[in-house]
Amino acid sequence: MRIIVTSDVHRRTSALFDIVERHKDNADLFINLGDSADEVEMLLMAYKNLKIECVAGNCDFSSTQLLTKILNCAGKRVFITHGHMFYVKHGYEVLKQKARDVKADICLFGHTHSPLTEIEDGIYYMNPGAVCDYSYGIIDIEESGIMFYTTKI
Repeated sequence: MRIIVTSDVHRRTSALFDIVERHKDNADLFINLGDSADEVEMLLMAYKNLKIECVAGNCDFSSTQLLTKILNCAGKRVFITHGHMFYVKHGYEVLKQKARDVKADICLFGHTHSPLTEIEDGIYYMNPGAVCDYSYGIIDIEESGIMFYTTKI
């Protein structure tokens, strides 16, 4: 299963569309981690069959999206959040505790605009960076394991 992870579009709509164009034929799921509500709505109007999961960020003032979600992706528990509720700009301990509490295999967050991939205590953590800085993440979940990395368009 291939997942494309985006966050923090902040009106850089063309960059979000470029990412979707690049991966629409090879991704099983797109996940957006917030500060992108209006842009995701435009995306869904343009790509009617796009499979996307979203959470709201601190700049998504009128969004009806949840602030956190737990997804089942290829048998893995994926915890998604924008990250502001877990104070990620001041460190990751609150977020990591939440990931452990919900028994996540993968924890995805944004908000800091700083790409990150790390594994701790068997949990894969990813911040894809910010689409407004042309950064996003890719996760491949296979029977042999999980591969994840951030990249730029």
